[in-house]
Amino acid sequence: MPSGWKEVAGNGIRLATFTPPGGLKTEATVVALPGASGGELANVNRWRGQIGLPATDDAGMADARTTLVTKAGPVKVYDFTGAGEVRARMIVAAVDTGGTTWFFKLMGEAAATESARGGFLTLIQELKPDAPK
Repeated sequence: MPSGWKEVAGNGIRLATFTPPGGLKTEATVVALPGASGGELANVNRWRGQIGLPATDDAGMADARTTLVTKAGPVKVYDFTGAGEVRARMIVAAVDTGGTTWFFKLMGEAAATESARGGFLTLIQELKPDAPK
């Protein structure tokens, strides 16, 4: 976990919730779902809708996606900023671990999310597979 971040117990389908230091109005959540959980484009459009953006197509999705290489495998990262008076921003990292897709989402006010972005991406880059049992 990034320095200064705090973990809050998960709830519902959330396995964990993290908050960055400094009272920033943003939080990171972790969710694991079976399979492709609806598909990449459907997920991207659901996330866009959560911050008031219109749906996109395959080309728009590709433009919003970067890929990070981690010990857990390639991680697709999406970054969206909503429009409007109070702009929300969402950064989502998705990694498929062979039958389960893990979603790490950082979401909140745009400026707060930008401040927490570095710590969030450090968390993502440090992902690694579970140790053998």
